[in-house]
Amino acid sequence: MTSLPIFLTCVANSADEAEFPLLFTWSTPDLQIKEVLIIPDDDWLHNASIESNLCDIDENQLYEFGYEASDILAEWTAEFDTDFVLALDPDLVGSMVEATFDAKGMDPSFEVVSAHRWFSDRDVDLNYELSLLDLSQAVELLPPDEQIATLLGIAHAKSLIEMPILDQDDDHEVETDI
Repeated sequence: MTSLPIFLTCVANSADEAEFPLLFTWSTPDLQIKEVLIIPDDDWLHNASIESNLCDIDENQLYEFGYEASDILAEWTAEFDTDFVLALDPDLVGSMVEATFDAKGMDPSFEVVSAHRWFSDRDVDLNYELSLLDLSQAVELLPPDEQIATLLGIAHAKSLIEMPILDQDDDHEVETDI
């Protein structure tokens, strides 16, 4: 299994009653950041609607720029060499991962665990480290790619991961093609 952590976040259809994902953002084993919109499964839209969300994603954007759940699962299977991924909100992200796998009649191939716990197990207080960054808003309210970049930055600053050498023009790269 990979020794580098995979951080994963998502935007759900509703802040109050999340039923299905609209967007997933994750770090890759080579510490890049990928972000994809998800075309809703037909069953999802029969049971719930798309409400106002952090990224102002609407149904038209999902169909125009999104990917099928099967494409995302194939990407994760090829890319994630781990039993677990890390999330700031493991309950939400875990339920959205489960919904994505379930749409294709599959069980999740990895567990979603708390990023706070992962840092704590390595003697790093994530809340304290976040407070030192003087963010303009709570990390959970940052755009998903900034959330992931922040977590990678803290892990690097605490010598929990080594960052690859990037071109001077690259702060972090967000890939959107599967």
